[in-house]
Amino acid sequence: MPKIDLQYYPGWVRKVFTFTIDDGNIKLDKKFIDHVKPAGICGTFNLKTPLKQASPEEYRALYRGYEIANHCKYHAYAFTEETTREHKNEPFDRESADKRYLYPTAEEGLYRVYTYAWCYVATDEKYLSLVRECSEELEAVFGKGTIRDYVWPCGEQKNPTCVDRMVKEGGFRSLRKTGNIGAKIGYPLPSDRMHWSYTCNPLHDDLCAMAKAYEEYPDDGKLTWFCFGLHSHDYENANRWGMLAEFCDRFGNRPETFWSAAVGEIFDYEDAVKSVVVTDTEIVNPSEVDLYIKVHGKRMILGAKSSISIS
Repeated sequence: MPKIDLQYYPGWVRKVFTFTIDDGNIKLDKKFIDHVKPAGICGTFNLKTPLKQASPEEYRALYRGYEIANHCKYHAYAFTEETTREHKNEPFDRESADKRYLYPTAEEGLYRVYTYAWCYVATDEKYLSLVRECSEELEAVFGKGTIRDYVWPCGEQKNPTCVDRMVKEGGFRSLRKTGNIGAKIGYPLPSDRMHWSYTCNPLHDDLCAMAKAYEEYPDDGKLTWFCFGLHSHDYENANRWGMLAEFCDRFGNRPETFWSAAVGEIFDYEDAVKSVVVTDTEIVNPSEVDLYIKVHGKRMILGAKSSISIS
């Protein structure tokens, strides 16, 4: 039986860079893209709706080549004991509103609540409907079937009913919470895609130092990953654009060492690797993804829906 190594990304590398950027700030996402695109660094932008900052054509042009994920219509919270307060049945005014109360909106089941700022909070059914509406509105711009992942606004919700239903009924490939997990030993791909998060938050972490440690991690024969977040406005507010530029300069455009892809693309690639069937006579790839493998140390591409004979 020949030695078969399936644990490679495109380019026959075992390391990947990706990013997950929230909220869809058109101006600052463009500034972010102006850094990462020339470096070949790919990732996922997590957008909330309504999309009011530009035309559909402008949204498509800006995010072309990147993955889009659902970040909930209105960036709403789901109700918890902490956000269930007495209603104040008067028009909401950001300057004069009393933080002790909830203020109703024109949409039934949706309220204004003060947390770190005035935000939206929704009843369970309203929250789940906002998630569905966000997917529909994003797909109206970016294409049917393109929205496959969800990113919790302000971290994974503390509403067990909504969380449970999202996991079981949401139909999403993954659910991302907020809060970096740090560099786990071995840089493993997320083991639970319904509760995953990123490796590095450049607002608090040294992106270049963490990426250097990842680069120096020895080859252990496994697929690894490095994902950084969180908002393009973090780089603006904390004056971290220089750090992003340095990261792109040092780690971008290095296909001999790193692959870079959107979050969901990496998940799909991992699934494709796991789906491979090896028999005494052939290696079969039943997936829709071309795979990069080695047989007896020889590089080979195992095409989608194809097989390679072995002896």
